[in-house]
Amino acid sequence: MEDPTPPSPPAWVQKSLPEEWPERGVDAHELGGIYLEWQPNPESNISAYLLYRAKYFDKNDSLGGFKLISRIETDSNHEAEYIDSDNEIRVDFFKAQYFYKLKAEDLADNTSAYSDSIYYILLPQISLNSMTPNGAYDSLDIGRSLNWGYNYNIEMENYCVTVLSQNNELILREILNPENYVSGGESWSIPDSIVLDSNIIYKWRIDTGARFRNGVETAGSESAWALFRYGRDY
Repeated sequence: MEDPTPPSPPAWVQKSLPEEWPERGVDAHELGGIYLEWQPNPESNISAYLLYRAKYFDKNDSLGGFKLISRIETDSNHEAEYIDSDNEIRVDFFKAQYFYKLKAEDLADNTSAYSDSIYYILLPQISLNSMTPNGAYDSLDIGRSLNWGYNYNIEMENYCVTVLSQNNELILREILNPENYVSGGESWSIPDSIVLDSNIIYKWRIDTGARFRNGVETAGSESAWALFRYGRDY
């Protein structure tokens, strides 16, 4: 006789604070889209997770119905995560924010109740074309400065700079306030206290964050990774 008991509702991974690394929970993704992460269910017979999404529109002050957007099969290599790439970027006040819920399904086709709902808003990414240095042979200038540009006609509140080694080891993660609201050009220097090796390539990224709730962002973006070398050839 098959077990008629449904699984427990899935639980989302708590969103990490902006300064924490690696990032956890709902977030923007560097390749575009919204990254979602949840805790694997404690039951050993989970066969799939069902992901539902709804749109909330500021203009109408309304939440649409939740619709199934993916059935995520579990296997021995499965990570409890998903990137939702089918969504809009918030470029003005009236773009949608996205809410998500999960259900778990077991081998007997029992489904759990819904998880709690979470939400996130995508902001425009910082363009790689505006980021310097950016290249395996590009060196930091004598001021060790990272430079980028952004359009401030959106609701971004702060930046987060992340620098990793070529082996993905964290070098630094720093929260910054915008400095230049006129041209949108920004620059930040890596402190001299951070020791850099001239023999390796580093990568760096700029995240934006906005609409903070309990210290964590509910809106943001992540740039793609730019590269640089640290050299003494200047």
